[in-house]
Amino acid sequence: MLHKIFCAGLLLGTALCVNAQENRVNRIPEVTPDSNQTRYEEFDKGFWWSAEALGGYSTRIYGHNMGMAELDVTAGYRFSEYIKVGLGLGARYYINQDHVRRYSSAWGMPIFVAARGNFVPGKYRFVTPYWGMEFGGSVRDGVMLRPTIGLHIGDPRSAFTIGLSYMGQSLATYNFEGHDATHFTSFFCLRLGYEF
Repeated sequence: MLHKIFCAGLLLGTALCVNAQENRVNRIPEVTPDSNQTRYEEFDKGFWWSAEALGGYSTRIYGHNMGMAELDVTAGYRFSEYIKVGLGLGARYYINQDHVRRYSSAWGMPIFVAARGNFVPGKYRFVTPYWGMEFGGSVRDGVMLRPTIGLHIGDPRSAFTIGLSYMGQSLATYNFEGHDATHFTSFFCLRLGYEF
């Protein structure tokens, strides 16, 4: 009798162990609402840089106008997809500047602080609208302010950008009598770039 009870207990224990093992093997893992959450969390913070080409034209009502072309590189830190801050450096060339700028050299070098971010979450969007603001100055010229609105096209951390900027630049120029003066000149610019 004891032998039968022992065998029944052994069979019951084996069945429970096998059943427990079976449940552990076949258990479906929990799925969160966003299966890519861990991957995108890595993209929220960290190093950020962009390279951009700008082209634009001044909008002086009286007197001469001139064009400009510029290449910029910006590097900084990304706090989230809504705000990233960095420092930028560029090379600018003024086109037909003879009657506008006081300097014989058509080259300038902008140095600026930049802030940028998305208007809406870009996690599941291929095209995301963004805002930007740059403040600084340019060698041989003066203070510069450049707000931007544009589109971020691609992945959150690898995308092309296209934007429209207003640029206010303090320029060493001439007044109506031909004397030296400083004027705050407005430009409208198209910008194309790549951002990581």
